[in-house]
Amino acid sequence: MRRRPLGPLTRALRDLGVDLRHEEAEGHHPLTVHASGVEGGEVVLDAGQSSQYLTALLLLGPLTRTGLRIRVTDLVSAPYVEITLAMMRAFGVDVVRDGTVYDVPPGGYRATTYPIEPDASTASYFFAAAAVTPGREITVPGLGAGALQGDLGFVEVLRRMGAEVTVAEDRTTVRGTGELRGLTVNMRDISDTMPTLAAIAPFASGPVRIEDVGNTRVKECDRLEACAENLRRLGIGVSTGPDWIEIRPGTPAPGVGIKSFGDHRIVMSFAVAALRTPGLTYDDPGCVRKTFPGFHEAFAALPAAG
Repeated sequence: MRRRPLGPLTRALRDLGVDLRHEEAEGHHPLTVHASGVEGGEVVLDAGQSSQYLTALLLLGPLTRTGLRIRVTDLVSAPYVEITLAMMRAFGVDVVRDGTVYDVPPGGYRATTYPIEPDASTASYFFAAAAVTPGREITVPGLGAGALQGDLGFVEVLRRMGAEVTVAEDRTTVRGTGELRGLTVNMRDISDTMPTLAAIAPFASGPVRIEDVGNTRVKECDRLEACAENLRRLGIGVSTGPDWIEIRPGTPAPGVGIKSFGDHRIVMSFAVAALRTPGLTYDDPGCVRKTFPGFHEAFAALPAAG
């Protein structure tokens, strides 16, 4: 987590008068905040590296004394902001948005009962497992047409590649057809699922090019290069650029050690590739505990192909 940049957010907080100090590298964890409340006001934010910066300020807004106006100069993973705004409405806060300007009123939140959807980013590994295995069908209940999470859009990528996809009101099902086609896809808004697609790309019949994912270079690791390095270790042809990766079809070599880079998404993504590549191992399989401690057990229990 210390590798992930915080600078745009902490600069915005300082502009609002928050007393904070980065203890080691400027713009990174760890940091110390001396709290005395936040008056509010207007702030300019660059959320081009992470939508989480905007989410953090939006959530802060109702707790300021006078409210918050946020002017956003750049934004990535916009669907996550839509989740934030919908949740805030459920808790009694209506944010007024005018283009790239967000006005958040003061007054706090109202308690309510709020149902939590299954995690669409984590579901991507199971949907991909179905797509790469002819006849295997995976259904995730509670994640359907009304879902707030943009990462459910990953199933539309699988549909374009040839998987059979059914999105009902309260569930989503993916079934492998035995066909995976190559494609070019912009994943700016669903970039957490980029490693999932990269890991199954070798099994497509043509090249898979993933574009506009430069922000994945500043996650728990440089995910774009981590995917490229592991695919090359598997003997797969890969090209990369500042914000894109292109993967050529091939048969991954068995018995390869996957480098996790301490990143849960790298391990979970290449677990899908392991369904068709015998003997893959990981240098840090336990890093999945960040989001899914029981991942390996759940993945091992996947139903067989029909």
